[in-house]
Amino acid sequence: MKDENNSSKAGAVNVPSLPSLQAFECAARTLSFARAAEELGRTPSAISHAIKDLEARLGASLFLRSGRSIQLSGAGEDFLGPVQQALQTIQNATRRLQRRADDGIVRVSALPFFTSTVLLPNLNRFEAENPKYDLRIETSSAYADIMNADADIAIRFGSAHSDDLFSEPLLSVKGQPVASPDYLSQAPMLKRATDLKHHTLLNVRQSPDAWKSWGMSHDIPDLRGGGHLVFESILGALDAAKAGLGVALAMDPLIRAYAGYGDTIVPVLQPAGATELRYNFVCEQARLHEQKIQRTLRWLRSAVA
Repeated sequence: MKDENNSSKAGAVNVPSLPSLQAFECAARTLSFARAAEELGRTPSAISHAIKDLEARLGASLFLRSGRSIQLSGAGEDFLGPVQQALQTIQNATRRLQRRADDGIVRVSALPFFTSTVLLPNLNRFEAENPKYDLRIETSSAYADIMNADADIAIRFGSAHSDDLFSEPLLSVKGQPVASPDYLSQAPMLKRATDLKHHTLLNVRQSPDAWKSWGMSHDIPDLRGGGHLVFESILGALDAAKAGLGVALAMDPLIRAYAGYGDTIVPVLQPAGATELRYNFVCEQARLHEQKIQRTLRWLRSAVA
């Protein structure tokens, strides 16, 4: 029995403290005790002592010191990656727990055009039907990291690619060319898809192949315009179309809810012959049953109907 206890103690790992690991990670990343101290709100002396204690605990030198400069040793380089991964895991888990504690807050990450045409026009109805919830919409073209609680819900193109995520199609969209009536009255004829070679095509940086896909749906594999302008978002391209700078490729049926549609901007030609993209509702699979998730999903289904 005594031997078993001794064996158990001998196999135990003396895990370093979290502050010492944070000091090491920050110093290793900045290669400066002074900058690590400033970032962590501690003194350079405290950082130095924490790392010396860590080295003593590990029985290995993590840094090569030369005067006031430091470099990672071989052991330090081997240790840094796992430490950063562990700290990131702790940070993500902490963020998720803190955000889930805010039961009355629903964080939705959505693309800008979907936000302006679907979410904002229906926001008052969500608030009226769900007075206990505070809906917070983050408009971004970047995908939110649902698993690490960047948002409770994301509205994105493409379905979930993980068993840990739930995905439900909300809305299918097709490319629809649009332009301003003033532009069309002065520009070359635009009756057929091939006429676009005489027009400036307005592009969105994050969808560089959108016009190509539209052309393919009309049996034009090498669709080319007479000129090209590139914008950061579809909203920028639509503003340019309203200003008479060319022809933009909008998303039907969302474009029908766009301010000025049918007046300052109108459809031209035909939409894409097949569905090109789908907006999907995405959330963490384990949280699908939560009341605030279910209520938001119900609202979104109604909003896109």
